[in-house]
Amino acid sequence: MADTYLTKEGLKKLQEEYKTLQKRKLELQQEVNTAAAMGDLRENGEYHAAKEHLMHVGTRLTELEIKLTSVRIIDDLAVAAGEARVGMRVTLIDLQMKEEVTYVLVGPEEADPQQGKISIASPLGKSVLGKKAGDQFTLELPQAKVPYKVKKVDRPT
Repeated sequence: MADTYLTKEGLKKLQEEYKTLQKRKLELQQEVNTAAAMGDLRENGEYHAAKEHLMHVGTRLTELEIKLTSVRIIDDLAVAAGEARVGMRVTLIDLQMKEEVTYVLVGPEEADPQQGKISIASPLGKSVLGKKAGDQFTLELPQAKVPYKVKKVDRPT
């Protein structure tokens, strides 16, 4: 089973989602029982809708259970100083556009590029892993190759 890399904040969000879905599952089970009591199940739309929703909630709960049993908190993860690893903040220079961007490397569950968090499973995240300040690399995308330089690697504050 692969590790689920999360910040303490990300872990809290997953735990909250899990608790919310557990409550929702109980509500849906009650809806299914109530709809089933209405009679003929073949033409009971409420029953089938509640049953389908219950299935989706159950699937997500199973996914969360698996993730929550393999959590590694990245906030205090021991990594080599100055090396781009999960939990580290990297400042990159796009050498083509001459633009600077800063991201925190996180696990896929917490990725949110608009909030400055990229997944270590993303093309850019994979490309920057292991790099240090001063290193250059090329991000190879299907339609382009983008050269980058690592300006800085540090712990987020």
